[in-house]
Amino acid sequence: MGKTTQKGAGLNSLDAEQSVIGGLLIDPNVKQIKATGLLPSDFSDKNLGHIYQYLIDMDNEDEKIDALSVRDYIDREGNHSGAWTGFPYLVTLAENCPSVANIDIYASHIRTTRISNEIEVHKNKIKYSNYQDTVDKVQKLQSDLSDVQEDGMQSIVSKTIDYITDCNEHGAGLSTGFKDVDKLLNGLRNGTLTVIAGRPSMGKSTLAMNFANNISKNKCVLFYSLEMTQVQLMMKIVSSETNIPLWKLERSQLTEEEEAKWYKALAEAGDKNMLVIDKSNVSAKDVTVKARQLHGQRELGLIVVDYLQIMNYDKSKEVSELGNITRELKYLSKELDIPIILLSQLSRGVEQRMNKRPLMSDLRSSGEIEQDADVIIMCYRDEYYTKEASTEKGMAEIIICKNRMGQCG
Repeated sequence: MGKTTQKGAGLNSLDAEQSVIGGLLIDPNVKQIKATGLLPSDFSDKNLGHIYQYLIDMDNEDEKIDALSVRDYIDREGNHSGAWTGFPYLVTLAENCPSVANIDIYASHIRTTRISNEIEVHKNKIKYSNYQDTVDKVQKLQSDLSDVQEDGMQSIVSKTIDYITDCNEHGAGLSTGFKDVDKLLNGLRNGTLTVIAGRPSMGKSTLAMNFANNISKNKCVLFYSLEMTQVQLMMKIVSSETNIPLWKLERSQLTEEEEAKWYKALAEAGDKNMLVIDKSNVSAKDVTVKARQLHGQRELGLIVVDYLQIMNYDKSKEVSELGNITRELKYLSKELDIPIILLSQLSRGVEQRMNKRPLMSDLRSSGEIEQDADVIIMCYRDEYYTKEASTEKGMAEIIICKNRMGQCG
């Protein structure tokens, strides 16, 4: 396909562009190249783009195409001049073309590269004020990109083989740090939405925090803490890592050893690759805009939103609005190709049953959430309901009740 090189803020493939023009000078099947959707404006080298336009014009006029004829046509009909319009340059392009059999592949590559570059430019410039206009442009470009890229079964088979190879070498997803969870999920997969749900005080925020804390060792994590402040979240992180209860710290009851251990862990927490946003009244649109900006700057590995029901939405249309949020976050996970964790409350119906273990039907607006989520994890603490009679004090059950790509348990 030719060497891909860096130019400005994006990528281009000058070799591919030169090969397309050189190939057409040898075998002038212009209609075949036009069928790929390639436009003169797709060329990063604008002079080559001008030559391509001249070739289109000559083909439309049934003119003979070769290096000499193109030179004469430009001299006669064109308004350009320079070394790139001369016979020696055109001959060099033809001589350097590696194979005329592959120029349609080169043409698709040129167009794909141009569209991909333009998408990245729009993403990097996205702001709250231009959000909808920019999103519309990006979606149109992504649609154009899909039209260019191969959707045939051979292409899909090739992608599948690459995916399986990558799974065998690196695992399917990011490790949560919980062996039993990873065994069932095979990690948090890119492009997926995971919902962690539970009634209050079941430990869902702590579980999500532990997932994020472990992943932040290797990837950048964006954590939207809509319920806890940044300080509260940091306290919980350090408490989890040191196994020192927060109440001991707040009552000034730490031993000297515990105090040293606590502040050492707190200092080390400053090096974590995690961004925590604790602003209230956050919408799905806010999350999307911020995530796109940060992903362009530092490549996010995971997004966590804690939690769904306190996000900003029209409460009079709860079912449809919550569905819109989960759908937007699902689309965002696919766009950025990273996992997203969304926390959710369960309905009060759980409290009315003898068996308090949660079911998927206990999710508020369950139909929408069940449909959009790739993985649904329920948190349950028997101790919360049975108090002293519980045989599982200090324990929480992690119940995987939906797993689109694997086992439940």
